[in-house]
Amino acid sequence: MVINMAEGDYFKIGSLLSCKTCYGEKVEGEVMAFDHQANSLILKSPSSELSGTFDVHLINLDKISDVQVLKEPDQPPSTLSQLNYSKLVQRTRENVGNKQRQINYIGIGVTPEGQKLFNAITKTITDVRWEKTNIVVMDQIIITAPYGKDDCLTTKGSSTQAGQALEHVQKIIEKHQRDSETPTS
Repeated sequence: MVINMAEGDYFKIGSLLSCKTCYGEKVEGEVMAFDHQANSLILKSPSSELSGTFDVHLINLDKISDVQVLKEPDQPPSTLSQLNYSKLVQRTRENVGNKQRQINYIGIGVTPEGQKLFNAITKTITDVRWEKTNIVVMDQIIITAPYGKDDCLTTKGSSTQAGQALEHVQKIIEKHQRDSETPTS
């Protein structure tokens, strides 16, 4: 059975409803949203698994055989809080930047071992990029194929900072190689 609603009919936000699906399942909850065009309803009900939490049900009214309004809301729904637009824009920029960085993390024409090492380095150091088939770390260290500890070069000469960066990257490579080795029986 399909629920037929006229264009002006709607469920008020905050109403308590009981719906019976065409499969015989009964769902009760508070109306959080109603979309007449999509003929859908969102109900919030206390979770049966975890106290203090709620289950949210997205219901297609085409699949509902019966709806009963158990309680109308006592007061109008509370107004929605203002969105911090600048914070949303900043979060969007950060997410786009992260996705672009992840795209750049994929090496073209590199060995699977080289890609695995690159991924291992990015877990600790974010300033890593591919330069053709070489891994460039913090613009100070270049790792060439076959991407071993001895394949690291500094680009900044023999400064103390470059030496420390080189040691750190070599330790990451050693750890990656240890973790990649499969124990033989």
